[in-house]
Amino acid sequence: MSSDFSANRTEPVFQLKGVRYLYNGRQIALDGIDLEVGRGEQLALLGANGSGKSTLLKLLDGIFGPNSGTMRALGRDIAAVASGLDSFRFHREVGLVFQDPDVQLFSATVFDDVAFGPLQLGLSQAEVRQRCDEALEIMEITHLARRAPFELSGGEKKRAAIASVLSLGPEVILLDEPTAALDPRSKWLLVSLIQKLGQAGKTIITATHELEIVPLIASRVIVLGENRQVLADGPARQVLEDTDLLVKANLIHPELHYLGHFQPSMG
Repeated sequence: MSSDFSANRTEPVFQLKGVRYLYNGRQIALDGIDLEVGRGEQLALLGANGSGKSTLLKLLDGIFGPNSGTMRALGRDIAAVASGLDSFRFHREVGLVFQDPDVQLFSATVFDDVAFGPLQLGLSQAEVRQRCDEALEIMEITHLARRAPFELSGGEKKRAAIASVLSLGPEVILLDEPTAALDPRSKWLLVSLIQKLGQAGKTIITATHELEIVPLIASRVIVLGENRQVLADGPARQVLEDTDLLVKANLIHPELHYLGHFQPSMG
């Protein structure tokens, strides 16, 4: 699946300079964010609850526009996207999977949810079915196509929500806490599927506070502090081995931390 993505291929996917965002015009959610994301990167966004991870993903998806600073996404000024200009085309290229999959699953069946986006593109019935079949297969939920979303487990809902984004063929996939509240088997399956998307060349940004999955899904890590600013930006292993940094970001407590926690097995 591919989109009509036509921005300059040498330009970063996202460029943020001094981005600030306020809730209700007064409560600081993000404060002076500088960030560049290249094409095809797999990046993890770490931070304690309330550090601004979800807000940053919504900015990257064009749901919000910054109150100050500059931000470009796929060669566009994100303020124009957030105000509705060029929004439709942009959201074919950047897909956000919300933390709560029920936000994205609203149809009678999983197939209908996955087909909703392609149907808005005016594609033929055959093209819509092809996109849906591919997305369901990638997420390994073809057998769930005719099930109602409320009949699914938490892990199945997460996979269906991702499939509903994949059916649009986005270049960039934003994931908000995709493994939260999943059992170990479902979590591992979802991690494996995220790896598969990265190997296919997608740009993937995953917000999480589950440190054990980070080395498996990202080569680069951004850490947001409780002051809503970037505390660190570097290779995943380097960031995860910086205990002082993780304590400062309230991602671990020194009394509960042990190094083996960050040595996940691939087997």
